[in-house]
Formats: sequence, C-alpha cells, structure tokens
Amino acid sequence: MSAQSALNAAKPGVRRTQAERSNAMRRRLLAATVESLAEEGYAGSTLSSIVRRAGVSRGAQVHHYPNKQALILDAAEDLMRRSYRALGAVLLSVAKEDDRLEALIKACWDSLFATPMYRAYTELLIASQRDPVLAEALRQMLQRVRGVFEPAVEHYFEPAPGSGANPKALFLQMSCLLAGLAVQAHVIQNPSLIHAQLTLWSKQAGSLMYARKGVRTPPPRPAAWDRPARG
Repeated sequence: MSAQSALNAAKPGVRRTQAERSNAMRRRLLAATVESLAEEGYAGSTLSSIVRRAGVSRGAQVHHYPNKQALILDAAEDLMRRSYRALGAVLLSVAKEDDRLEALIKACWDSLFATPMYRAYTELLIASQRDPVLAEALRQMLQRVRGVFEPAVEHYFEPAPGSGANPKALFLQMSCLLAGLAVQAHVIQNPSLIHAQLTLWSKQAGSLMYARKGVRTPPPRPAAWDRPARG
C-alpha cells in the first residue's frame, strides 16, 4: 500500500476508535518510509521528508517512532510480515503439489524481490555497511525472519528420497540468488534472462525436494509478527 493509498484508506466514513486512528497513522508512516527508501535512498529519507510524504504531523511521528532508525526498522519488518503472508497465500492457492515449488519461486520474485519494497530493503543493507548500529539491528531482524520462514519451509516441503537435501538450506540459497538478481536487475534489463534463471533453479531444486502431499493449511501463525499496533 502506498502512502497515498494509506491516506485515502484512513479517511473516516464512520467514527473510529483511538486505536484505529493510531494504527492508520502508523500505516501511513510505514508506507511513506518504504516509498521514500525506494525513491530517495537511505540518506535522502529524512524524518522530515517521510512525515511530509505521509501527510502527518511531526508530533504524530514522534508519538509512534522517536527516531529515523526505529521507523525504518519497523518498516523493514513490516515488509517481511506482509511477504510471509503473501507467499503463504500463493502456496495454498496452488492445488497441485508438483507446481508449488516453481510457483513459490516466481511469486518470491514477482511479489517481493522485483518490487520497490525490496529496493527499499536493499538501501538499508547498503547503508548498514557503514552504520554498525543499523547493521546489528538488521542482523537481529534477519534472525527473527529465519525463525519464522524456516518452520514454514518444513511445513510445505520435504527432501526427495535419498537426496539428503535440506529444504531450509535450499531456500536460503534461493534467497541469495534472488537477492543477487534484484540488485542487478536495473543493469541487466532483461526480464526473460531473469525468469530463465528462476526456471533453472526451480528445476535443480525440484530434483532435491518436493512439496509435501496433502498440505492444505498454513504453517503456525507467527505470534511475534501479529503484535498489536503501537500507540
């Protein structure tokens, strides 16, 4: 959701509770942060510019986020939560287990790595090379992300008989491949080449792991990512 969409969605048709108004304000700030990172980069995403983009007061920003890093890190984690839910919905929408692996890989690319959301995250990674505090915060966030995604991988996939493969390791490899393609996509400028790489990897991985048969339910809900909105 863009900052403008969040702003439109926040316009009250009926009287909202304080919690609803607070959550709408937070959503506007998060959407504006992602837009700003993708368009202006980390250095250009100042608190003042994000507040203007979100169309909120500086006081509202301080109430939710005391500083730029708190806002940006919450935006990054919010992206991961949204991606987790979106990818789970893709897997459950694919009826044939034999098609799930390739569908997931392409959904990962189309819904996450090829989007402005991931450009925003890339800006954080680049900035963290010279910002030890940001780097440590991202490291801790990635540990939490792995703690959520790895059980989901085991919920949906299992090693091919006799392969000795580790689906979690294969998906880590996949994320590295997609991340590398994402940071070079603006230089490669060849969607067909990128999709050929996705197809090749899915065929290689498909000889080592399978989608579990009969799985029609999502993995356990990650409670830590469904905490109540602040403020």
